Amino acid sequence: MINSVRLLAAYDEQLRTDAETPSAVSVTRHGPLRLVTFAGGRGFVTYRDLGGADVDTIRRLVPEALAHYVANPEIDRVKWKTRGHDHAPGLHEALLENGFTADEPESIMLGEARLLAVDVPLPDGVTLRRISEEADVRAMTAMQDEAFGNR
Repeated sequence: MINSVRLLAAYDEQLRTDAETPSAVSVTRHGPLRLVTFAGGRGFVTYRDLGGADVDTIRRLVPEALAHYVANPEIDRVKWKTRGHDHAPGLHEALLENGFTADEPESIMLGEARLLAVDVPLPDGVTLRRISEEADVRAMTAMQDEAFGNR
């Protein structure tokens, strides 16, 4: 039986860190928040958890984080990353009150890697290969940027 609580805790511990933002230009801590700046004028707010913050604390944190980016004239857009399994009372409302708009929901897939390591049929014209050369890594990164609108 898959233990979703354990897997989500592992996700939070392992990926909601610098691993989430490897190409950051800068990261500033503000309480439980990580205020990340990327090249191209992009701000990104994330956190591992909100440390048990209540509604009032969250209502204060949102405009404070936004002020961090407003103070930087190079930042022209800010994304606040939320997760459905977080305890974040009033966060959605506070984000809307401060001018954020909700994106389409995203999903993550968690599981034991050994259960995913199986051969699968590939569609015609698709080749799966391991890459290790810099040119291939750069091409894969460019494709990912294009697919996720980060160009």
